[in-house]
Amino acid sequence: MVFIVLKHLAGYMRAYKPLAIFFFVTLFLDLIFMSLAPLSFQFLIDKAILPKDLHAFSLIIIILAASGIFCLSAGVFSDYALAKLSARVQQDLRKQLFEHMQQVNLAFFQKTRSSELLSYFTVDLPAIERAMNAILTVGIQSFSVVVISTAVLFYLQWSMALAILLGAALIFAGPYLLGARAQAINVAHKEQLDHLTGDIQENIRAQKVVKGFNLQQAMTHKFVGRLQTMYLIHYRKNVINAQLERIPLISLLLINLSIIGLGSYLALHGHITIGALVAFFTMYTSMGNSVFNLTATIPVFTDASVSIERMNKLLHAPKETTGKALMTSPLNQLPDIRFSDVSFRYNEEQEALKKINLHIKAGTTAAFVGSSGSGKSTLVQLVLGFYDPSEGQLEINGIPMQELSRSSYRDQLGVVFQDNFLFRGSIMDNIRISKPTATREEIMEAAKQAEIHVFIMTLPNGYDTLVLDDGSNLSGGQRQRLAIARAILKDPQLLLLDEATSALDPIAEASINRTFRDLSRNRTVITVTHRLSSITGADCIFVFDKGELVDMGTHEEMLAREGYYKELWEKQNGMLISNSGQEADIDEERLAKLPFFQGIDHEVLKEIRSLFNTETFSAGQSVIHAGDQGEKFYLIARGRVEVSRKDANAIDGKLRLAILEDGDHFGEIALLNNVPRTADIAAITPCVFLTLQRKGLHYVLSKHPEINNRVRQTLKERK
Repeated sequence: MVFIVLKHLAGYMRAYKPLAIFFFVTLFLDLIFMSLAPLSFQFLIDKAILPKDLHAFSLIIIILAASGIFCLSAGVFSDYALAKLSARVQQDLRKQLFEHMQQVNLAFFQKTRSSELLSYFTVDLPAIERAMNAILTVGIQSFSVVVISTAVLFYLQWSMALAILLGAALIFAGPYLLGARAQAINVAHKEQLDHLTGDIQENIRAQKVVKGFNLQQAMTHKFVGRLQTMYLIHYRKNVINAQLERIPLISLLLINLSIIGLGSYLALHGHITIGALVAFFTMYTSMGNSVFNLTATIPVFTDASVSIERMNKLLHAPKETTGKALMTSPLNQLPDIRFSDVSFRYNEEQEALKKINLHIKAGTTAAFVGSSGSGKSTLVQLVLGFYDPSEGQLEINGIPMQELSRSSYRDQLGVVFQDNFLFRGSIMDNIRISKPTATREEIMEAAKQAEIHVFIMTLPNGYDTLVLDDGSNLSGGQRQRLAIARAILKDPQLLLLDEATSALDPIAEASINRTFRDLSRNRTVITVTHRLSSITGADCIFVFDKGELVDMGTHEEMLAREGYYKELWEKQNGMLISNSGQEADIDEERLAKLPFFQGIDHEVLKEIRSLFNTETFSAGQSVIHAGDQGEKFYLIARGRVEVSRKDANAIDGKLRLAILEDGDHFGEIALLNNVPRTADIAAITPCVFLTLQRKGLHYVLSKHPEINNRVRQTLKERK
């Protein structure tokens, strides 16, 4: 363990050899004085005090003072050198860790908790710094004092020196025997610290959900459980560290008693002089303290060895695949994308894509559509180069993605994700990240096209307004527009839009879609959406279901084929949303497509239609709680919701059951009976629902007994 830590620390300092040499030279001068100073007692007593020789006394004092000033001054310089050396090493390690984090593949981040990554910088690097400072100060000083003192002690009295060496073995026996246990407990402690940090970090980010679902008590109970586990590990860590210090101290006291008795006996029989005895005891006391200090650094070594091992886990994580072929951009050559028998799985159990064959011609607009989990977003991640296909080949302009330089490729693409991250800094900085050389005028023009300029100018500091953590001082729609402005500013050859307008109201969405249509000229565009009305003009629409490509063609071609695409279209068609996004309506034809209303007379459907109300929910807001009494049916006119159930075995305490989107419905059992809800449903994006109360429907159906019986029977069958 000690040698592993020393090897790594030596490697860290190798880049600063001149500074390290200067430190060791000055430290050595300081240590020489500290180690040999006790020997002066022999000369003072035997050469000056007992003979009463004032000249010898003055000479010894002058030599001591001069050498002390010189050596202690060297010690001051060594302190400054160590401070600089330690800061440099920490700077290099932080940079090395951070740079490697930028290069590891995305799968590593998905398998690693963010709290663990943070702990490398907040827990492990400080542990290495403590070890480095301990070794280069207490460690070297104590070791040098022990070596020099041992030599001097043998010079003064070999038999007592031999006894001390035998006792030193006893001092180090305890730490050696406890070392493995100490290391295991340190590993467990850091793992629990990771979990604790992760719980706090997650709770801070999930405050809307916590309060929306009234989970404050549940979160506190969960955190108290974590604290109890942390307490037990922390207690064991403190106990083992105390033992690592206590056992050497007890051993040292036993050796002290033995040496005092043996030394006094030898002095009584004239085997050593009084001056030599005083010098021996003084030297031994200094040596004993140094031995104890060495043993006291063992917990620091243990902590550092665990941290080095943890950091190596990150530093040896596989980097993102990248080739050497540059993505050149000759005039009029836009990205041409081809998938050939591409399959992809995130793990052995989860196959996300199955034998995908498709071709997106250069300069065209392609749309990926399908229900949630159909694989359309996974395809975009492959195009972005976040993952490599498990099977098959993805080619850009005829070059396999594995051979393509990711850097040169990504320089020519722009992307707008569904969930867009905003960095700490000004609004201008957040837009400019896609093109660092952009002028203020270019940034403002991009913001105008993204329809966020007017809002920015209403802010007190305009484009210099600071963005808080995760853009918490901006709405979801405003954050989305800033992300769109980034993509517009870059003016890329390949534009990827992954649910880019999902957080916008209908007016803003229609306007931004017009902007995207303008942007699609002279570039290749891939858009992923669940809202089919926004991609009717795409050059080619690719339809996915359960990881398979089930249809492709233009909007008109696939409607004529009456396949899966037409089912998706009809599910979303027939619902109208006001420009404000606050009111929705449904026509009788769409209402008749609901399974329990099929075949009902048009006039009755018109009456049922009049019973629907509009309800809106913001992103993250709870729609339904499990256990609530159900008396309402929901039809999603616009938006996405997550269906989940509480699960103590899940990482975040819930099991995700489904994602529902435009045209989907839920809660139909509530139209039959007032039964408790069986799952939690929360809005992922801003949502507009058409809702129908059970009492209102029963009132209408009671006037039509034959229809009432048929609707009830259909609902029972769907239970």
